[in-house]
Amino acid sequence: MIPEPRFRPTATERALLVAAGIVLLVALAARVSNAFLLPPLKDYDAPGHALNTFALYEGSLPDPRSWSGFHPPLYYAAGALVWHLLPDTVPVHVALRLLSLAAGLAAVAIATRFLARRFPLVDAVIVGTVAFCAPVVAIATSMLGNETTCALFATAALARLCALPGDDAPLARHALVSGLLAGLAALSKATGLLAVFTVGLVYAWRLRRSPGRAPAVLLAAAAGPVLLLAPLYAHLLREAGSPAVLISGSVGSPDARGEMAEQPPGYRRLSHYLSFPASSLLAPVYTAPGLAASVPGLFYATLQADGQGQFLPSSESGVFGAGRALALAGLLPTGLALYGIARGARTHRRFAWAGPLALFAAILAASFLRYAWVFPHWSAVKASYALSGLLPAAAALAIGLDSTGGAMRLGLRVLLLAVALLDAVLLWQGLWVPRAS
Repeated sequence: MIPEPRFRPTATERALLVAAGIVLLVALAARVSNAFLLPPLKDYDAPGHALNTFALYEGSLPDPRSWSGFHPPLYYAAGALVWHLLPDTVPVHVALRLLSLAAGLAAVAIATRFLARRFPLVDAVIVGTVAFCAPVVAIATSMLGNETTCALFATAALARLCALPGDDAPLARHALVSGLLAGLAALSKATGLLAVFTVGLVYAWRLRRSPGRAPAVLLAAAAGPVLLLAPLYAHLLREAGSPAVLISGSVGSPDARGEMAEQPPGYRRLSHYLSFPASSLLAPVYTAPGLAASVPGLFYATLQADGQGQFLPSSESGVFGAGRALALAGLLPTGLALYGIARGARTHRRFAWAGPLALFAAILAASFLRYAWVFPHWSAVKASYALSGLLPAAAALAIGLDSTGGAMRLGLRVLLLAVALLDAVLLWQGLWVPRAS
């Protein structure tokens, strides 16, 4: 049962809401500032993303044989449109970063609104604040790239799946919109295909006892993805010989294939999935001893710190300590979210609405682990690749927080806001750029 939202918070909750609002404003200001302060082409795979946008700006699809030409085009099409509309005085790389920020902020807003219908408003806002300030989101929304666009539409699709109409209500229209949102996620990044798959599974399960209704509903769910993705797959088949390039960019680009082949570890063992070296917390950068060969360790380092070592200026001595502080502070929301997953599994009837989130999270995790096995290199293990799992992660954190009470709950709320503020400040480029040589 979904509890009614609480519109009259207590005095303590009002204070926490004000504090969360201040942290969000600080984070948002830092993020806008980062769009200007981060040097051009310092973003992840920046030349490839910029080239894709330029191709669409010129009126053609990116070449799938180029460095990042395999990516679906939605983000780049939006970037090209913004490029056409903006005056020449606005740097293009800044506009593209702000586009990432807008998509990421919208995704967090949808997640917060979703949680506010199921948990106390103050908890929903605090979880949303923590999500927006988390290093993986902070970095993704400070750089140009398609992760946040995919996360936006995947979040919207998953939120709809958790609020299906009653058994006797017509589902076709609901499925049509859900499928369209998932298709837009897949048109942003290949991981959005997992949202398409999840949409189909959820509606099929819902109609398992109504076989007569299933064909129409499933066709409605598939209509959007087919219409949106068929032209893209036809283009990839024609230009690259196989649509598989969509999930394996190195196939299409010899340069990308050559660079990735040189990255450690170069092979995978089962132990790589079971290790979590101390460097994940104390020196959370892929070059630290043992970290490149640890899938969970490197995932955590890119989730709660600058694990790829590309965002913060490594030449600054304080960056090492900042990375350690980020990783250690991140233990609180990570641990609470893991507790929320365990709690939700034990009381699954209470959280039955989260079934589609659990399904999507399981599919996403399995795909991520498989990808890390097929491509045994450090650059293939990056938490932003799983950013479409924003809503399941936020729900897990909310369940963990909701499972506490009294003074402990108040203390956790305050500490979570403190972690969010720390993230917002340490990941502000202005803290480092003025001192950079």
